[in-house]
This record gives sequence, structure tokens and C-alpha cells, in this order.
Amino acid sequence: MPTIPSIRTSVENQSVLVLDKHAQNGVFRRDARGRLIAYTGGFSVVFPYEVANGEKWAFRCWHVDANNSKRRYEIISDAIQQTQLDFLCGFEYIENGINVDGRIYPTTRMRWIDGITIKDYICQNRESKQLLKELADKFLAITRCMHSLSLAHGDLQHGNILVDKDHRLYLVDYDSFYCPELQGEADNVTGLPDYQHPARISNKSVSKKLDYFSELIIYLSILAIAKNPSLIDKYKVADADRLLFAKEDFADIKNAPIYKDIYSLGNHFQDILAVLEEYLGYRSIDDLIPFESCLLHQKVSFTASTTKAVRNTQSIELVWDVPFDAEITLRKGRETEVQQCEKHRKFTTTLSESTTFELSIKTSDGQVIKRGIAIAVFDECEIEFTADKYYVFPTIPVKISWKVKNAKKVWLDDEEIQPSGTRIIEPKKATICVLTAEDEFGKKEKRIEIGILPIPQVKSLLVPTPNIVNNLSLSIKQPRYNANVSFPNITIGMVRTEIPKVPSLKEMGLNVELSPPLSRFSIKRSIQKIFNHIIKK
Repeated sequence: MPTIPSIRTSVENQSVLVLDKHAQNGVFRRDARGRLIAYTGGFSVVFPYEVANGEKWAFRCWHVDANNSKRRYEIISDAIQQTQLDFLCGFEYIENGINVDGRIYPTTRMRWIDGITIKDYICQNRESKQLLKELADKFLAITRCMHSLSLAHGDLQHGNILVDKDHRLYLVDYDSFYCPELQGEADNVTGLPDYQHPARISNKSVSKKLDYFSELIIYLSILAIAKNPSLIDKYKVADADRLLFAKEDFADIKNAPIYKDIYSLGNHFQDILAVLEEYLGYRSIDDLIPFESCLLHQKVSFTASTTKAVRNTQSIELVWDVPFDAEITLRKGRETEVQQCEKHRKFTTTLSESTTFELSIKTSDGQVIKRGIAIAVFDECEIEFTADKYYVFPTIPVKISWKVKNAKKVWLDDEEIQPSGTRIIEPKKATICVLTAEDEFGKKEKRIEIGILPIPQVKSLLVPTPNIVNNLSLSIKQPRYNANVSFPNITIGMVRTEIPKVPSLKEMGLNVELSPPLSRFSIKRSIQKIFNHIIKK
């Protein structure tokens, strides 16, 4: 690449060595001593010049290889001309722009802006809260416009934002400019670290999200200084190559002094700092969304009574609150139809499968905010736990059985087991068996209590016996007649004796048997002998 002195020499000989006809016919600015005015940057040097109609332009030459390509700059040039945005300057890439030391190099030309950097403007107007608030609003309008067209500057910092005498803002220096036609191109310009997300240095491809972090840093700095101008002196803004934030602050933002100072300024600043915290929590700039959308996100409430529900039975309540005018729709899962919604509403449903609900909010200025809630649906676990006996004598075997459905894990008395099975236990004392199952909703348990029966002990058994009298005394007074008298033949048959029933013993389940058994006896023969003896007399 050519050196800055050799480039200056070629510009001094513009009629021969400056090949861009527009610049060749212009008048380059010089200082009081007649020297060319040049502004040198990290990659290029810029020479302001003026054409016949009074327009001012900047002739730019590279002194460092920034991996520029003809195609890329032609795309950027076309995109800027097509947008016709007031805050973007006319820009054109010239492939054969200058001859330096006998070699041809590309150049660019851009409409020159007579103005000061946004940092100088802030410092000069530090005591005008109104001007600084208007500046913040103008900057915010620029970011919205860029977002709507999927454009990004790529290197937003105070040196690339100019403010003219009419307080109008302009973005300059388009080396890192992004438009949709450049999707997938390498991100070679990482910008000033004090304005960039820590993940920018490892970013691979350019995208419309290149500016999101820088926009937040600049906007928040303007508002904070408008609220408390002394922050300029405390953080030496005028002499620094930054505004309020330094790259070191991003490593531990909540403990950074500037964070604490801005946090003390009020609720609105705390909301913006919350977005900054959220930004710094991401490992890639691809995860960022515009900070203004983040602020609106913070105001939108969209909640569900649960994110895990029992299939087809559990009632799920969705509640949302949108505290500003917007067009609101609700989409359930993959359904193509959307439901038009009010700003404040409750919605109750049950689900047969896992579903994501998406609340879409379109603001009056065209911004779209989407909030989603994913609800997972599961079957609740079912537990069957039984025993074949619930009261036994000690050491009598008991068979317990279980069957558990829809569980992730199952335990029997703290031992992990299979979802179904049996086990034999021989309890010596009263026992409680606990079956625990874990499903998506937590742990559930079921218990079985096995009671122990006492063993009966008989120390003595008194059985009353019947009092049997077998003495028979018979007295007969017989008159003396000489006649034949016939007495009836009296026969006493069998006499059966039985032990009285003892209901209490049978109720106790005891069988009582006397041994030896009582014998049967007959007195028929003895009485007959007595009568025969009397007759003979």
C-alpha cells in the first residue's frame, strides 16, 4: 500500500495523478501556509475539496490494506444512493482513483460535511438539557430508520457521527457499512473497543446487528450527560477517545463506577442499564435485538400459570398486558390462524401436546415485538402398590407388588428399582414400605403398612368336670300276700353323660377333648336281680 507522504505528493499533482475526474476538477483545501489539508485515520487519509457549484466533498485514499474489494464498495455505493437518506452522504467507489509511485489504487469520494463530532457537540452543549435530549431523539430516529432497511454502519462511534451548524446528524465513513446484499461477508472491521460488544472481536460475518450495542452506548451516554453534566468532567470525556463507557467497564458492568452513577439517575436509566446487562450476557452479537425493542419488551408482560402441564386435564392460564397502543395477535403452536387480542387479557386452555404460544405486538411505528411461552405437556405418573397380607405373625412372608407408569425414576425405601416388580419381605415388627416415583411434576409416594399380630400363650387351662353320682339306694315295702304279683318289667337303659358346652373356649378357637373319655354304664341287670330276689321270698 502507498505511504501517506506519497499519497500527498500525488494529490499535489492532481491534474496528472488524481484519476477521479470529479476530484481532479475540484479545488483541494489548503491551510494558511498553502499546505494540503488532510485528515488521517487508521486505514485512510482524506482530502477535502470543493467543486464549481460550491459542494464540498472528501477524496479518500487507503494507506493500509483493509481487505477492500471493488464489488463490496460498489454494493455499498449503490445501496446508499438508493436509500437517499439525509443522514447518509453521497458516496462513490472509484476503482482507478489515483496514481501513486506509478501504481493505480482505488479511492472513494463522499460529500463533505462541515460539522463537529457528536462528542464535541455534547461537550459544547453540556449545559443545555433540551439540546442534548433533542440530540438523543435524532440519534434514535436514525437508528430506527437504519433498522427498518436492515442497514448497519458497522463502526458507530463519536468520530463517525457529525453534527452540523443546524444540529443535523450525519453518519460518515462507510468502510464497514452493511446492507442485505453483503450478508455472509467477513466482518473485518471491529470498531473502537469502547463502543463495541466484547463479542464483536470474535464475530465472523457482517449483519444488520453490528450497531445494536454501539447505539445503546451512545444513546445512554447522551441522556446521562443531559441529566448530569458533571459526568463529562468525572470521566474526562473531552480528552478521551470515547464517551462515558470504557471497554474495561463491560467486563463487570454492575461494579463499574459509571454504572452506579447512571443507576442513581432514576428509573428510566435503570431500565436502559438492564438492557445493557442483558446485552453483555450474550456471547454473540447475533443474539442482540435493538435496545428500543428491549425497552418495550420490558414493558410487555406475558406469563403463564405453568410451563409444565398434565395432559388434557390441567388448566393453563395465559395473561398478557401491553401498556401502549399496538396491534396484538396470539398464535398457538403451528396453527396458521392467529387470534386478534386486546391489550389486557386472560386466556385459559388445556393442552394435549407440548405447545408454544407466541404473542406478536406491532407498534404504531412498525416495530414488531414477539414474546413466546413454551408449555411442555406430560402424563402424570400412576402408582399401584399392594401387599398380599396386611396383618401377619412375625416372620410370616409378605409379598408386595408395584407397577408405576410415566415415571422417570422409582424408589422402594430409598433403593432405586424398576417401574414394575414384586418383593418378598418377612417383617419381625410393624413395617412401613414406601414407594416413591418421580415424574416431570416432582416426587410422589405411596405407603403400605404391615401390622404384626401377637402370638397367644396358654399358661393353664381349668375345665369344670360334672359331678357324677352313681350310688343308688332303693327301698320297697312289700306286704306279705299269698298271691302272685306281677311287677312291671322296668328297664333302665343307657345313661349318657356329656361335658357342658363352653362357648367361650370355642369362640377362642380351642378344641378341648377329655382323655380318657367317660365310659357308658348300665344298671339294668343289677335292678333285675333285686326284683327276682324279692319275688322268691
